[in-house]
Amino acid sequence: MPEEQEKKILNKLVQGAGITVIGMFFSKFLTYFYRLAVARIGPDAYGQLSQGLVIIGIMGTLSKFGFDEAIRKFIPEAREEENRAKIKGIVWDSVKFISVTSLSLGAAVFLLSDHIAVLLFESPETAPIIRVFAAVPFFSKIASIFLDVTLGFNTTKYKVLTVRVAQNIIQLSVTLLMIYLNFGVLGAAYGWLAGIIASLPIALYFMEKNFGPILTSDVKPKKMYNRMLKFSYPLIFSGIVGTALGWGDTALLGYFMDDATVGFYNAAYPTALLIVLPAQAISSLALSSFSELGAKGHGQVKALKTTTRWVFSMSFPAFLIMALFSDQMMHLLFGKQYAVTGTALTILAFGNLIGTTTGQTGAYLKSNNRTKIIAYNSTINLMLNMALNLVLIPLIGMVGAAIATAVSSVLMNILVLTELYRYDGTHPFSKEMIRPVIAGTISITVTYLVFSQIFQTTPYWALIPAGAVFGTTYSLIFLKSGGLKPYDKEIIVTAARKIGLEKQARKTIEILT
Repeated sequence: MPEEQEKKILNKLVQGAGITVIGMFFSKFLTYFYRLAVARIGPDAYGQLSQGLVIIGIMGTLSKFGFDEAIRKFIPEAREEENRAKIKGIVWDSVKFISVTSLSLGAAVFLLSDHIAVLLFESPETAPIIRVFAAVPFFSKIASIFLDVTLGFNTTKYKVLTVRVAQNIIQLSVTLLMIYLNFGVLGAAYGWLAGIIASLPIALYFMEKNFGPILTSDVKPKKMYNRMLKFSYPLIFSGIVGTALGWGDTALLGYFMDDATVGFYNAAYPTALLIVLPAQAISSLALSSFSELGAKGHGQVKALKTTTRWVFSMSFPAFLIMALFSDQMMHLLFGKQYAVTGTALTILAFGNLIGTTTGQTGAYLKSNNRTKIIAYNSTINLMLNMALNLVLIPLIGMVGAAIATAVSSVLMNILVLTELYRYDGTHPFSKEMIRPVIAGTISITVTYLVFSQIFQTTPYWALIPAGAVFGTTYSLIFLKSGGLKPYDKEIIVTAARKIGLEKQARKTIEILT
């Protein structure tokens, strides 16, 4: 019975990850069009928008105070108890708290926008963008509460439909209209805000219709504020650190370099993040799934190892193609002038690969209430990252920022693995992870030899056929060498059964393996 429960929970995780991946690819497609529209205005404009997004990131982290993680932990536990009063209390207390923090911060940032733009970025042109973005955290974080509740019910499709689809469509549409009307980069800021505002009523509708009534129910909410705050307060610091790590390099580039350099770097940075798409898809339900397994008293370590193997099998080939064709990828996605970011892209991609290789270790630690460890780790990571950025950016610009980000990521993940082994005597790895390494190495070698014979210098458009050759070769070698375990096949078939494609899934697996 325990094994069946484990499979059931992992099956939900796989279904959720599959939906999330589809949504992410759709979102990335729209986001790249959004970024491309801004990048075509010029690197300076793209740099100013990126600096405005730094402020959103900082405000968002301070506003949510770690309550998003608390929601995804406590909702599954309340579900197990069938306690509707606790569920309403979790949502209601989160809404009240985050409304106060986000509105207060938004007002402060709006009033201080000129000073922030000059002191932090030395770019007065960024101030109007910051004023527009000051309204973003209230709408985005309240919407996130409602969507985190749906994740707590192990359902990802509503977050995908809201954030990945509706929000991105509105952002891109409004941005293109505003740029057409000659609003320039400020139009892109208005487009971003429009999508965020629209996401709030959509998120509330999905929560209340599919898992409610919650806020509109007659149930008296149970006070959960103290329990949630006790769990989440260590995460606010690690969240701030995470935001600083995510945007600190951009802020320091803006301080030491010009707006164009910031724009170039922020074309490479999100491109490198494509490697972590599988990890992000799995992580959408990892915390709630691990918490549910923990409540049942079994299966957490097995789930950790399984999800790590899945993520690495998808991330490693993406890293190889990105590393080999970095210049071509940036040229293809953003234009010829952005090809200079190829070296930075390769370095950032390596750092992200190491991050995905450690699996869902962070979610595992959070599900076991070890949030203070994460806070301590984040402090060390931030200090190292900022020190490296301060030394390397003045010397070698955006390549220095990339090195600082990658090195701090590698060392941080080594620390997390050490702590996991020390406290629980385990690790996220399995011997099956050697299969994607072998398949990827053979495939990238074949791809390189083929295209080096055809082209003396590989043109940017050759990335498309090269990617097709590599992807096909990798998939065949990986699957034929036993990359899919019987456990994986069973979960895939079960997930396919949910959408009426069981026969097709069985036949496909039989042919490919």
